[in-house]
Amino acid sequence: MSKLEETVRNSASQIREHSPHWLVRNVSSPTLQALPEIHLSFTEQRQLHAALSPLAIRDSASGIDRMPALAQLLERVLSADKQQVLRDFPKSEAVALIVRGLPIDAQLPATPYDDEPGIEDLPVLSGAILGVLAALGTRPVGYQGESDKTVFRHVSPKQERESEASSFGSRVSLGMHVDNPHLPLTCEPVDGLSACPEYLSLTGLRCEMDVPTRIVAIRDVLDILPDFVEQELQRPNFSIRRPESFGKQGNVLENVPLLYTPATGGLHCRYNKAAVTANTANASFAMQLFSATANHPDVIRHILLQPGDLLIFKNQQTLHARDGFTPRYDGRDRWMIRVFGVDDPARVVPVNPTQPFIVRA
Repeated sequence: MSKLEETVRNSASQIREHSPHWLVRNVSSPTLQALPEIHLSFTEQRQLHAALSPLAIRDSASGIDRMPALAQLLERVLSADKQQVLRDFPKSEAVALIVRGLPIDAQLPATPYDDEPGIEDLPVLSGAILGVLAALGTRPVGYQGESDKTVFRHVSPKQERESEASSFGSRVSLGMHVDNPHLPLTCEPVDGLSACPEYLSLTGLRCEMDVPTRIVAIRDVLDILPDFVEQELQRPNFSIRRPESFGKQGNVLENVPLLYTPATGGLHCRYNKAAVTANTANASFAMQLFSATANHPDVIRHILLQPGDLLIFKNQQTLHARDGFTPRYDGRDRWMIRVFGVDDPARVVPVNPTQPFIVRA
């Protein structure tokens, strides 16, 4: 018996539901579409490095101020077909894009183990990341509680936070989730708290070959499941907590849907098993089926990011996860830079007008 079949039986017995319409469709495995990828050539990488070096981007404020220029710089360096891939991505059905071979700084420091290091040692890579975000028309933000001064989060082990369910908790496996599910989705109004990010980017600096980032297109999951699961997830029967990475706990949203599928197309989802509670038996059953299917190998893409490789995905349409691992604390542990993107600056609430990129969450 598969994990999915076992979940169906266990959940159905709990709510005493035996109707055939609750059973999972007998469908063939989905054919995953290849993700769009951009590979910088040796010449493009070298030209971009040379153009970024004199800009000396050493903090969020100076980098964000230069984003229009960074987008133009990237456009000048990339070939026309690669520029087109970038331009097409926001409106395409693809949930993720990989840019391989961005330039990295020559003197890469040791993997940082303190909570919030700066980017002083990474001016070239930081500029390249912001250039990609600018080309996609999104604005980088950091969320209050996770970050007080920078949009760049160093995803690396933190010894004092190893058991935390966050990007710092190396020994804890992170299950499939949408980041910041307690914040207003793109289809919801903003009131007091800032918008959930449309984009999440991860850029590799040091890679652990046995710890890939796993991503799943939410539509691929829903297409496997019967219609009632999608219908249940759209009912206001879920409560949402702040993720552990924010420090401040407690429910933020009560009796809200986990999923929206607007008539205009697309979808918006806030699934995060560690932060979501189902408030009815049917909602719990639907969420269990969704979770089991989202962890099925047939819908998962495993992505390794070598130094200079950037993965950017549509946060509200994509689940992501990684396994726990044992860090060595030798300065060469797994290290990535995470940056969120919000498309509409009017949908964020700055904590301090002098740092408008740090927003309420």
